[in-house]
Amino acid sequence: MKYRRLGKTGLEISEISFGTGDNAGLMMNAQASERERTLAQAVDAGINFFDTSPDYGKGVAESNLGAALKQLGPKAVNGVFVSTKVEIMPDDVDDIAGRIVQSVDASLQRLQRDHVDVLMIHNPPRSERDPGAAHWLPLTPEDMLGPALEGLERVRKAGKAVHFGFTCENAEPAAVRIVLASGHYGAINCWYNMVNPTAGMDMPEGVKFGPHYDDYGGIVTFAGEHDVGVAVIRPLAGGALTWLVAQPGPTARHVHAGGIYTRNPESFRPEASRGAAFAFLHRPPRTLPIAAYQFALAHPAVSTVVGGFSDYAQFEEIASTSDFAPLNAEDMQAIRAVYASNFGLA
Repeated sequence: MKYRRLGKTGLEISEISFGTGDNAGLMMNAQASERERTLAQAVDAGINFFDTSPDYGKGVAESNLGAALKQLGPKAVNGVFVSTKVEIMPDDVDDIAGRIVQSVDASLQRLQRDHVDVLMIHNPPRSERDPGAAHWLPLTPEDMLGPALEGLERVRKAGKAVHFGFTCENAEPAAVRIVLASGHYGAINCWYNMVNPTAGMDMPEGVKFGPHYDDYGGIVTFAGEHDVGVAVIRPLAGGALTWLVAQPGPTARHVHAGGIYTRNPESFRPEASRGAAFAFLHRPPRTLPIAAYQFALAHPAVSTVVGGFSDYAQFEEIASTSDFAPLNAEDMQAIRAVYASNFGLA
């Protein structure tokens, strides 16, 4: 396993980290034996950064992660870094700071830890709160640098968190830049993958990413310029960049996979149709998912790619990423040709 610095936090973390989200589903939907086996192998392989949230399975992921780490013993518990999140709901906006303190206490109880290494605001920064947003309630830069920061500092003063960050799913790039430039946050989670690389790559004119697709406006690059660590999320575009989906289509997701794409398979179709354009990168023993992780890791601002695993076999596949040579110039040229052709779609 190779390691990279998580920006100004100074944490040296594995370039592949362990995600516990419901999109992949391992930590919620797999048998306990498979969860524990996979997590034990991850620690043995040198993975030292674990990303979770109270939203994943409504606390189940945090509880399962905490229990599995504790079962592995003090070396695992004390030898890894854990990042969790806080969600601000519409009813919380009058006491954002208080909500953060309350949420962290509940997370630490589930995780069976006395602190987390990175505490992230799960809400995306946008210019307006917009309580009718389809996803997380957006928070404004004023929220992020005012009451949210106050709550985070209270948690840090109590010794319950060390570093701060926020996620950028459905975020507005201009608002993200304001928060990053403040210097108060040391890490972000951000979408960056071959289906939507807008957070770290300029796109040709006229590329269509699908309905309601966010343009992340180079915020991975901007984060790197401000020494903010970047943890890439959705490196496989929700499973679109897997051979399992590239061949049969959008209904072929893993049985443990959850989230909106499982609840509403039609919403996954735009991702899957674009992901299929990269099937040429599947050249075993280097698989399409490994190529997708290599794509994300090629960006110099990326600190780690948060792996979403549905089962042990998927983890084992991705854990071998460092064994392969990086994508070469020919691969990158072919990837850019996909964008120039608008993913080969009409």
